Amino acid sequence: MITAGAWTKTGVAVILELTSEVKGKTLTLKAPIDSTDLTIDSAGAVLTMTIGLDRVKSGGFLLDLGLGAFLSSYGAKELLFVGSGPAGVDPLLVGGVATSGRVAVDLELELRPQEFTEAEMVLEVRGTAVFEDVEVPIPGIGRLSDLTLQVWGLITMTPVA
Repeated sequence: MITAGAWTKTGVAVILELTSEVKGKTLTLKAPIDSTDLTIDSAGAVLTMTIGLDRVKSGGFLLDLGLGAFLSSYGAKELLFVGSGPAGVDPLLVGGVATSGRVAVDLELELRPQEFTEAEMVLEVRGTAVFEDVEVPIPGIGRLSDLTLQVWGLITMTPVA
């Protein structure tokens, strides 16, 4: 269980994985997590995280072009998520809204410490994001109007002094 305190992402590069089953194919996207802050006290837990959507990679040249065009059409460059939830539960559950440009999506994340010492914590983050009523051009698959992404990442964090 994560104890009360304030934590921030270290300088270690962290990649958030987003996966989805789309028309029988697995779509995997990787996006850098630029910052993460977690505060836990008697009032609850608050997670703030920014993700570099303008640097999302799929491993496929054409898909990367399609994603870039999609994100640009919505003015999406950096995704900001602010979520909160009760403290003292395991796992921590934080819910909030992730926004970037004209994109806003409700998101609930499950937070679990994978490694935990007083000096460092490796935090597992997982959840599901559902994008409805968006037009996503995916080369080789076509256009999608709804997209469900499984979110997963490991973030190394240190206590805030």
